[in-house]
Amino acid sequence: MSDKFIVITGASSGVGKSLVEFFSKQMYVVAIARRLDKLDDNFGHLPNVICYKCDVSNPEDSRCTFSEIKAKHGFIGYLINNAGIMKQGLFTELSESDFEASLGVNLMAPIIAMQHVLPDMVEMNFGRIINVTSGAPLNNSERSAAYSASKAALNSVTITAAKELSEKNIKINLMSPGAVKSEMAPHMDVEPSICHPTANYLMNLDASGETGEFFWLGHRVPMFSDLADTDWLGGTAGRNMVKIL
Repeated sequence: MSDKFIVITGASSGVGKSLVEFFSKQMYVVAIARRLDKLDDNFGHLPNVICYKCDVSNPEDSRCTFSEIKAKHGFIGYLINNAGIMKQGLFTELSESDFEASLGVNLMAPIIAMQHVLPDMVEMNFGRIINVTSGAPLNNSERSAAYSASKAALNSVTITAAKELSEKNIKINLMSPGAVKSEMAPHMDVEPSICHPTANYLMNLDASGETGEFFWLGHRVPMFSDLADTDWLGGTAGRNMVKIL
């Protein structure tokens, strides 16, 4: 394999499948999913794609797979954490296991992947990571508590890690592909390829590029209110806070 390759999780369908097809035209791709038969059907004809079976909901399986990829192919400089699940239902109907499963795939799997690749990225002073997120934790729509909570946690982890590594040539960003057709949302009309330009932009950022930001269809999305003049430790509110007492 080339020394330039990208690892993409959740690659068997939807956004992941689309991203593998797109990036395989410019670099080698390691495609990860739990359904190896679908990976082989999708990418068996593409010489630039190597397929790995991995259930990212199983932490040990994830660790072993990333260790194997590194042992066989070397430094992992590009990573897209795309695998995800969506448990829907009213908050009072969702079970503890629904929340646990959502956090396991949507949060812990990207954490495990990042903790595996980041030490080498620090040593090499290079890395590009996209964590695929959603607008769900920004609008918190009904019936999406488990999904929104897991993506909100992913957003927080991503931004924190990016801040901690901001002095390095390592870019860790969030990308929402938008409301596209996938196994999670088969009723949508928009094809996953709509996110290709944004993903390509983020994977090709130079050393001065953005990190710890949220991107959606060619836009950088503000994540927080302007609270720069708030003194949290001193208990002094900023001008953008609304006094109620």
